[in-house]
Amino acid sequence: MELYELAGYLGRCGADVVAVGAAVAALDFAAKKLLKGRLSAKCVVFLPFLLGVALYFAYGALFIGDTAQNAALFVKSGFSCGSFATAARVILSQFFTKGTLSDRQTLRTECVKQLLAPYKALTDEEAAGIASLAETDELRAKELIRSLCEDAPDPAAEIVLGALRAV
Repeated sequence: MELYELAGYLGRCGADVVAVGAAVAALDFAAKKLLKGRLSAKCVVFLPFLLGVALYFAYGALFIGDTAQNAALFVKSGFSCGSFATAARVILSQFFTKGTLSDRQTLRTECVKQLLAPYKALTDEEAAGIASLAETDELRAKELIRSLCEDAPDPAAEIVLGALRAV
């Protein structure tokens, strides 16, 4: 991923999502280290999104107010924070491990593989197929996720598609 692509991604997220998403990424990392082996693989996938919603609600209550009226906005922004944290984890893991993410499609493919890992170990081709289909037809991408990962619940497909929208 080029530096200008990363800057463009951060610009699309917004300062609030980047700030809360960074906190989510840090808390997610700490929780996974502290609770290693105690959390199921499926719970680990949803953790950044749950943390994102919780932290964005706290942020919204402090800085925006009127939580009852803005609850839907807070949940949507919280999912964006979870997506940002997931993408950040994938990007950072590429800096600290061998290999590189050369482009946006590779990043999207890696996100799909990591988010669906608890349900099935996808091949690069399967994950790339989901990632590219999600750009043009999310309904068919959701059907593809369901067909490839039979144990995956509908919220898992929604989380994958939400993360891909942010990347």
